[in-house]
Amino acid sequence: MKAKLTLSAVIALALAAGIGTSSVFAANNSKYFVDVNENSYAWAADAIDSLFTSGVVKGVGDNKYAPELPIERGDFAVLLNNTFKFKEFNTYSVGYSDVSPESYYYKAIINAAGSGIIEDKYAYYPEDPITRGAAMGMLYRSLDNAGFVKTISTDLSMYSDADEVLDTKSQIALATLTQMGIISGNGGKILYADHMSRAEMAMVFYKTIEYMNTNPVSVDKASVTKDYTKPSDSTAAATTTDETDTDNTEKTSSKAGTLKDQTVKSTVIINGQEYSGLENTVVRISENSKSAVVIANKYAADISSSEVHATGSSSNALDLYSGATADVEDTVIYASGERSNGIHGSGNSTANVTNAKFTANGKKTAAVRTSGEAEIKDSTFEITNGAAVIAEDAAEVKVENSIITATNIGDGLFCSVVGPDDNPNDAAEITVKDCDITGDRKTVLFFANNNGLNARLEHCNITKVGQLVNSSSDIAAKDKEGSVIEIDLVDQELEADAICDNKSKIIINLKNGSRLTASINEINLADYVEVNVEEGCTLELTTDCYIDVFKYEDAQDVHENGRTIYYDGDNSRNDWLFNDDYPLSYGGQLSPQ
Repeated sequence: MKAKLTLSAVIALALAAGIGTSSVFAANNSKYFVDVNENSYAWAADAIDSLFTSGVVKGVGDNKYAPELPIERGDFAVLLNNTFKFKEFNTYSVGYSDVSPESYYYKAIINAAGSGIIEDKYAYYPEDPITRGAAMGMLYRSLDNAGFVKTISTDLSMYSDADEVLDTKSQIALATLTQMGIISGNGGKILYADHMSRAEMAMVFYKTIEYMNTNPVSVDKASVTKDYTKPSDSTAAATTTDETDTDNTEKTSSKAGTLKDQTVKSTVIINGQEYSGLENTVVRISENSKSAVVIANKYAADISSSEVHATGSSSNALDLYSGATADVEDTVIYASGERSNGIHGSGNSTANVTNAKFTANGKKTAAVRTSGEAEIKDSTFEITNGAAVIAEDAAEVKVENSIITATNIGDGLFCSVVGPDDNPNDAAEITVKDCDITGDRKTVLFFANNNGLNARLEHCNITKVGQLVNSSSDIAAKDKEGSVIEIDLVDQELEADAICDNKSKIIINLKNGSRLTASINEINLADYVEVNVEEGCTLELTTDCYIDVFKYEDAQDVHENGRTIYYDGDNSRNDWLFNDDYPLSYGGQLSPQ
């Protein structure tokens, strides 16, 4: 069925908001508020009156609306939540230190954050005035999440201050809302960093509701929110839909519109409209906070025999979001500059990469950073100062049959970190199989920071790697619980140490004939360490080790070399040791701590 959002369907709020002061409305006096007249915010009079009669906005007393006052961030979230009916979330999965459960805006902020509308971390500052840029970004993501965004744009040429909007996502939000007729700026400017007034807020929600009424989308049981919207009739001929996806979302793809044999020095947007893929094309972006290629709105794009370069700081060579999919083959992906990424995936994005060459060269850079899924095969990685993979939240990443060369690694070669969802129950999945990995003796293979990590290292040829695993809690965030890191070594030989911070836990499992030569928790800092050595595997110690739970099926497979393995005598899983000292075969011993 078709959903039509009427003004009366929006729950009445004490405050409402708008974006953009330019309007098709004639100058007018408000019927209800004496401070909205032909001399004061006349451009918003019709919008304010319409929303007032529908119970969406209220005055401030004495027949006044106070159109010039700024809107607070908490009130903006409330209006969005009641308009778009976000999915219900709870504080255990999404939370902010400055948003009290007793506050009237609590559920709105939690729901918006859980739905990906709010991207702030740790604190939301609900009582601060919201900026026009922040409001536009949240409104765009709300419309996109509900299925109303069908085509996107980055054209901001109509605004004289467009150069102040640096990051690609903000450019897309502003340009697309302009294209949809929801915002139009103020005096030819977007005024990105300015605070938003009550008049502007009223105008934008009037236009938003009007747009949704005239451009309805098919939804289930008249709910406004939907994961995906089919392409409009004007683009249906150029696309095909696959309605058999296991997640019941539709992804569109098209061979028409592939950008071929070109060299481009501006952002290329792939959304099944102007372009649907790249072939034998070079795209270069040198500006900070921009992306060379953007794939959005659940579109699937083919990128082959191309080069994608991002050389500015906080930039992305290939940026996937809103459920996008990229199939990449025979392509060079280059990222340099601090905190830049070769492939950046957010939300439910998917990257399938074959025979690519990744170069990540810069502090905190990453060849692949994703909170979605990525599978890389038969590729090469040249990493300096950064990481091969940064997996956020519950991302799933597989790297197979690839060559990885790493120098001056920052935190780790394969990292698990807190991302946009910030769910304490998340754990990234990283599998590295049949790869040749060369480090510089300081290289850390697996690193986790306040996020779970389940890692599998299988049959890789590894040289000059100093640490198998390391972790670091954000000490400034007192509520953080550290990381739980479980690593399976399968058919793997490795010489590398295991280090852990005092909030984190490490579990190391040796399987299928693996051999690990290591120092494990030598300074007894880790919150918890467990080592399981299956029959036929070998653990060779280089220092005394502190291990909470220690299990091995054949004592001959532990070469302690005169070292002591200190275990937790009070842990019931060590009951088989009876809290006693035991001499071991290679001059060492087991001792309770």
